[in-house]
Amino acid sequence: MRPLFLAPALVLAALAAPAAAQSWSDPGLAFGARLSASSGESAEGVTAGGGLFLRYRMTGSLALEGGVAYRRETLGDAGGPLLDVLDVPVTGTGLLYFLPRTRVQPYLLAGAGLHVVQTKPAGRNATTQKATEAQFAMHAGAGIDFRPSRRSSVHLDARWFFFEPTAVSDLAADGYGVGGGYLLVSLGVSFSR
Repeated sequence: MRPLFLAPALVLAALAAPAAAQSWSDPGLAFGARLSASSGESAEGVTAGGGLFLRYRMTGSLALEGGVAYRRETLGDAGGPLLDVLDVPVTGTGLLYFLPRTRVQPYLLAGAGLHVVQTKPAGRNATTQKATEAQFAMHAGAGIDFRPSRRSSVHLDARWFFFEPTAVSDLAADGYGVGGGYLLVSLGVSFSR
């Protein structure tokens, strides 16, 4: 009688073995949030921001991300502040993961988005007026993704945004030493269903 009870246990153990070797990057949809720190080419300092995103893992190595974020900064040159910038980017990003079967997965990313930007003169700036515009910008970067569980992820990444609002271009044309691109470093967490 004992071999009859042992046989189902062996079958279950054999079926469970592939699950233990399952990838840490199964396809699926994940929702997440991130906190970020950014510093522009001509920023007066590092500023905090945040955002929300959806990530769709198409395969173990490829994913798409859509996100919305919020950031503020003051741009200036050696003479002091020149421009206050409020930026709300709505972005789409492609991600290429390496080592998708492990808990720690480095990745590269690239994408583009529409930035809704409000600029306001600051300090000695007499060149620009307060304005709001929508601006297209590209971004690229790299990061690392850590999987505490199969349904959760913590990631750290850095993205450079090739971004120059009209007010920044106007200031540069008037001889001020300002640029609009910025580096965004973010820590995010996501949960998949």
